[in-house]
Amino acid sequence: MPRARAHAEGAIVQGGVEPPWGRVVDGIALGSPAFAQELRREACGDWREHKSLRGVPGMATWPQVVRALEQAKGENWSGFANRSGDWDRDAALRLGRQVGRLRLLELDKLAGGLDQAVVSKGIARCSRWVTADAALRNQLAVLQHQLSR
Repeated sequence: MPRARAHAEGAIVQGGVEPPWGRVVDGIALGSPAFAQELRREACGDWREHKSLRGVPGMATWPQVVRALEQAKGENWSGFANRSGDWDRDAALRLGRQVGRLRLLELDKLAGGLDQAVVSKGIARCSRWVTADAALRNQLAVLQHQLSR
């Protein structure tokens, strides 16, 4: 192991230096949320011209996700946020994770204090519904596309 690396890792292990991994924002930048947002703005481009941008969705906020679902369902979030057996809340969680790149803990709080396990299961349940239901798959693909712009 190179000497500089051993020195840096030793300091981290001994607690003398804060590990940098906790400051990684959205998996793209080491720094502040403002710095990560600036990187996102600079990285924007025309996906048709830049192959590296294909498949990289933009970031949507939780309010944007909720608003898109409210419009798609024709109903307010308060009307379907706690309804069981319907795809709506689970779709919001899935879209928040995919297009907003929100963490489970963030989704937990934003969706009204759900447990992280409930959030994770809701996302998985929505993924199963999307696999089985072509109409739902198409509807969520449209929402995802709208939120990615």
